[in-house]
Order: sequence, then C-alpha cells, then structure tokens
Amino acid sequence: MLIDTHTNLMWYPDHLSDEFVEFAWAAKKAKMKNSADVYFAGSETDQQNAFDSTPDALLEATQNCTKVIVFGIKAPFCGINCDQELIAQFAKEHSDRFVAWCSVDPNDADCVDQLTHYVQNLGMKGLKVSPIYQNWNPQDPKHLPLFKKAEELNIPINIHQGTSFVRPGPLKYSNPIQLEDIAVACPDLRMIISHMGHPWETECVVLIRKHPNLYSNVSALHYRPLRHYQAFMTALEYGVEDKLIYGSDFPSATPEQVISGLNKVNQVVEGTAFPKFPQEVIDRIIYENWKQVLSPQELGLKTATT
Repeated sequence: MLIDTHTNLMWYPDHLSDEFVEFAWAAKKAKMKNSADVYFAGSETDQQNAFDSTPDALLEATQNCTKVIVFGIKAPFCGINCDQELIAQFAKEHSDRFVAWCSVDPNDADCVDQLTHYVQNLGMKGLKVSPIYQNWNPQDPKHLPLFKKAEELNIPINIHQGTSFVRPGPLKYSNPIQLEDIAVACPDLRMIISHMGHPWETECVVLIRKHPNLYSNVSALHYRPLRHYQAFMTALEYGVEDKLIYGSDFPSATPEQVISGLNKVNQVVEGTAFPKFPQEVIDRIIYENWKQVLSPQELGLKTATT
C-alpha cells in the first residue's frame, strides 16, 4: 500500500503567475542537475514544465498509489491562487484514490469561516498553509484562531515551513522553530512539516521530537544528496525516524521518483566509514509511517492494511 501524502493540483496560467513559474523553472533545472529523479513534463514551453500539475498529469503520475492527498495552496502573495472548489470536485470525481485538503490564506479576515466551509460543506479533510508563500508570521498570536479551529475540527495540516524559490517569500518567517507557539497552543493539532523544513532540517528534527503531534514529510529532499543524507541521519540519531512521512510533492517528482531517491540516500557515503541509513527505516517511511498521523478513515480506507 502506497499513500502519497503530498501532491498539488495547479497549472499555468490558471493558478500560477508568470513570476512564479519563472523561478519554479529555474529551481527545477537546478534540481535536475543533481538528480535524475525529478519530474519533467516534456512540454514545448518552459511555463508548463515549471510546476504544472493538471488533472490528467496527476492521475497518470499517481496511478500506482492506493490513496493520494491533493491540495493547492491559496497564496496570491507569491503568485499562486488555486481553486479550492476545483480540488474538492476533482477528489470527489476520483474518490477511489484521492482525498482533498483545502488551503486558506491566514491573512484573510474570514479564514476561519473559509476553513469551516471547506471542511463541513465541501468535505475536505485537511489544511495546507505556508508562511513563506502566504506572508504571515507563525509567531503572531492573531493567527492562532485558525489553528485552534483546525484542532477543533480534528483535521491534520500540512505546513510548508522552510525555504522556497519564490522571490517575495519572507525567509524570516520560514524556520520550523517558529511553529512551536502553535504547537504549544494547539497540542492536539496534527501538523506535518513539508520537506523536513529544508534547509533547517535539524531544527525540524528537534521540534518534532518535542511535540507528539508534529511530524515531517520527506518530499523534495533527495534532489540534494548530501543534505538528504544528513537530514535522515539526524532524524535517526534523535530517534524520530518514525515521524518521517512519505510524500511526492508532485509535480516536483513522481511517487516512483521519490522512492528511487529515498533508496539512494546512502550513495553519497559509499566507500566511506560513515554510517548507513537503514533500509528497513526507509521502507517504513514509504509504506508505514503515515499511520502515525493519519487514520484509515480520513483516507477512505476501511483498515490500515487494505
């Protein structure tokens, strides 16, 4: 059973600005220099190769997954403005495999009402937010009502708390440590930090060690082999390797490309005396660890093993 906990549904020009795709394409080209396990759409235009995830492309890329969480962030600040109702409808039409999570902009005065509507009326099962993409300070208590509402609704959240290629995105709001006030105020809120908070993977590790309901996904790490190895070994040494969750971040990579990249984590230290990251732990990350944070019912599964 393969559960992809992190995919996107968005495409240019409907949801992505010219500036966003310009920087996304530059970032993708840099990743492709480091790794063969990067998704390339093969379009005739750079804009479509940058970060396009159309319905057809997403369906094809995830065809070997049992269940797929799909979202599209609402972040007009940096040139992303995804249609939440479109995502809900897509998941409804493909409910055999897809589960829709919503996104709201924490800067919107009615963000709490938006979240309630998406969950209670559209049936969306989780929340996606990001300080660097949406330009909000996670240490500002004015945003706590949104997270308290998510906690009350008993939904998990995915939070991109780390760097990004977006030019206007504020790095000053992006370190995983800045999520601690939310974690303390909302102890029952399940949070998955995307990409191990890169390049602050160590801060991410020590944060999820402290807080029982904080986890991290491992998408978008294998493009940088040395950082990938160091991040995984840090998690192992701090005893939080079972809080690492598989996700692809398609269209950054396909699910198979991420699995391939995860299985190459030790290549950078081959022929040295450095310790190897255990294969059995990699297998748990890919196939088992999602059970720590998500219930089968939230994914539309009868049990965790069907």
